[in-house]
Amino acid sequence: MGWKSMLSTPVHPGAHRLKLGSQIAKLLDHAKIPYVACGDLMNVHYQEVDRATFLDICFVVPDDRLDAAIRALRVAGLSEDPCTAGCCWAENPTGFSPFPFPWPAKHFHRYLNFYLCNPVGLLRKSQWLWLMPDLPLEFPEPNDPNFILSTDRRLPDWDKDGFGNSSYPIKLLTPARWIESLFSLHIRDLSVVQRFDERWYHHVVKFHARLARLLPPELFHIDLIQAPFRTLYREEADRRNTLNYKHLLMDRLWGEWQEAGSMPDPIYPFNIERYKKDVKENRNVWLYEEWIDEIMSS
Repeated sequence: MGWKSMLSTPVHPGAHRLKLGSQIAKLLDHAKIPYVACGDLMNVHYQEVDRATFLDICFVVPDDRLDAAIRALRVAGLSEDPCTAGCCWAENPTGFSPFPFPWPAKHFHRYLNFYLCNPVGLLRKSQWLWLMPDLPLEFPEPNDPNFILSTDRRLPDWDKDGFGNSSYPIKLLTPARWIESLFSLHIRDLSVVQRFDERWYHHVVKFHARLARLLPPELFHIDLIQAPFRTLYREEADRRNTLNYKHLLMDRLWGEWQEAGSMPDPIYPFNIERYKKDVKENRNVWLYEEWIDEIMSS
């Protein structure tokens, strides 16, 4: 009888959810629906995760392909009925947790047992990734500046069992585009962000602490982040900064995007007129307008 090594490949803590995400990615590909992962299914590839925090399996699809994506998931047999497990964040994301969750245009359930389900959400691109280029239908090339596959060997946990090396590829945003999307979501939701103990960009903080210096420069470098998000990243990464310039810049972007009509409304209910009044009053005491003008074009 031969000797068997006691060593084994580490299992990724989100393996079973990644497997489901991979299966749905394959389904969307076969249905010829462009998509990119969003929420926890996206974030898990760039930050540490445990079984308690990896909760949602979401995909952003073009607005005009949402109905086709819904049909594809129906054919696959996912449940559209109200959640019977009582653990579905998608029923009421704002009441489920102090953390911001994707609020899907349509969500389904895949039950693990009577008490536990995995919610699967479909989100409109115009609401969640409105600044991103068109979503990919085919697999992106290795040097694509916007999209990457979960099977890319440059990703840090590629060799863990249950991660990208053992599943069908999931289309992801590259680190730079992902960081930009998180900042843009935070700016979109500025009027309700006080509800959350953590902001959308807390994922950026975790990424900077864990991976920013480990990824190869062709995959991530600060210069790959577009302005003005590059400045926001620098400010967030520099924990010694006490002036919070990033909040002033975010507010400036919020106002400009609102005025230009280029930003979707927050997904969460909010009082936009009250927020506009607060912004106007606060700007009367802010002293950094020239600095903001300078970095906007950097």
